[in-house]
Amino acid sequence: MSWDSSLKSFIGISTEASRLSNLNVSVEIYQTVIERIRHVVSGSEREEGGKFIGKISQTGNQLKITVETYIDSGPRVSNSTGHLMPDGEYQEAMFRVLEKFDPNIHYLGSWHTHHCNGLSELSQGDVSGYQETLNSRAYNLDYFFTLLVTALRAWPTENRYYLFFRGQDKYCELDKSAIHIVSGKSPLELLLKSAEETAFAHRRSQNQSYSSASYSGVRSRVDAAPTRDVNLEKIRSEDQEWILRQFPSAKARRAKKDGSIYWEWQLGSHAGCLDVVYQHPTIDPLNPARLEIFRGAKTIISEKIQLNDRRFDRIQDYLKQAVNQVDSR
Repeated sequence: MSWDSSLKSFIGISTEASRLSNLNVSVEIYQTVIERIRHVVSGSEREEGGKFIGKISQTGNQLKITVETYIDSGPRVSNSTGHLMPDGEYQEAMFRVLEKFDPNIHYLGSWHTHHCNGLSELSQGDVSGYQETLNSRAYNLDYFFTLLVTALRAWPTENRYYLFFRGQDKYCELDKSAIHIVSGKSPLELLLKSAEETAFAHRRSQNQSYSSASYSGVRSRVDAAPTRDVNLEKIRSEDQEWILRQFPSAKARRAKKDGSIYWEWQLGSHAGCLDVVYQHPTIDPLNPARLEIFRGAKTIISEKIQLNDRRFDRIQDYLKQAVNQVDSR
């Protein structure tokens, strides 16, 4: 299968990518992987996903990827209908265990779903996240394969497939004729399936624990903090959407110390770039977020942000205040 037939739309092949122009791509995915994905997605109204594990080989222009299994998103995943941030420490630890059983496996890429939000393609956040992973020193391959679930109407699911290339800003969508669902079951599958079920049980218990309590404080509607029956994941999804709309280069991260979610981006000013960090509490939406703005090692702004309807206005006010402070000096 030629590049033109196997890759549906390679967006702007550059001079640096000329060596890829005759690449013949074939992807095999074990049936057990597809079945697990279908099972997980059909039982969730949030974005779900996992890290693909398997083998990859290249001879000349022949590239073959075999997806044997995957590592789920973990017990501390942050996800909603609009965002997905896996538990990276869990996935890394699981992969190190799997390597003991099979030293020839690789982290090949990932899958996730948009079935819950109607988005039929990769988001800009998806693309930038995959490119960052592929081009990091910790990733050992020159390719990154992704599967996007767009709907549940069909069996197994309605999917789109993409391939990213190390050192390239562009990526391509693979034609479905390059994808082959094959019989096969990884010897690691039972272990990973059991781990996934345990992670989901933990997530369900955590959701119940911080959604069952109530908050009886009386405040004005505009200034009130959300009550505990407001899911923090919903707030995170709203914040993620707003931040990426305002600051497309922003990156979502997870703090190693306490597992909290934070976003970081740069803010331009006449005096130079400012670094911005906006960090959510770990569980309770009654606790405020924190906004910190730095110029070099100096803190310009450090403020608590109540997670209420006014939070975006307050963030914008503090951003403007920080810019005015450094520009007036």
